Amino acid sequence: MGRPADAIYLALKSSIQTGRLAPGEHLVEENLRAQYGVSRTPVRNALRRLSEDGLVTIETNRGAFVASWTDSDATEVMAIRSMLEPYAAQRAAERRTDSQLTELYALCDRMEACATEQASDFRDELAHSNHEFHLLVLQCAASPRLYSIAANLARAPMMLGSFQLYNSHQLGRSLQDHRELTNAIALRDAAAARAVMEAHLRLSYLALTAAPAPPQCQRG
Repeated sequence: MGRPADAIYLALKSSIQTGRLAPGEHLVEENLRAQYGVSRTPVRNALRRLSEDGLVTIETNRGAFVASWTDSDATEVMAIRSMLEPYAAQRAAERRTDSQLTELYALCDRMEACATEQASDFRDELAHSNHEFHLLVLQCAASPRLYSIAANLARAPMMLGSFQLYNSHQLGRSLQDHRELTNAIALRDAAAARAVMEAHLRLSYLALTAAPAPPQCQRG
């Protein structure tokens, strides 16, 4: 895929993951071509890649739509993550490198500073850093197969947008979990790392299931 398609893919992906494009919203090719000043091919390539990521559905004779997620989708994804990521955290404590540990602490610092400063888009920034943090924990586990499976689940838009749903207490608890998990990984305490991740994912699940469903765009 060429550079124009890459740029469109990344822009649309960010808009979907942060909720700027609502579930069910129609992604009209002509509008996207005009918006990005490109031909039809880069737009179609970008939409095809988003479809492969599960972020967009493409319907014959109707076009592309932002993928919709149900409560059962959230429950299923969180159930699988709750099996995989605690194991990844356990392995991370056993296998992490010093440079990876430094990166984990840097992400903790960044998220805490972001939450303290609370710029207008701070929740979007937190969501991005949180995603980086979870992917890095998976990398620390040093298991390419585990990374491939768990990272794909962590990229689901409902997972990436969870910070939009947290109240102030849940937000503080989530950031504290990140710090405690990193400390456990630093100490190579595999049992503690696993326990912290289990509690952390329970918090995320409660936030997702307690929140009202996002508005769905009506398809014409």
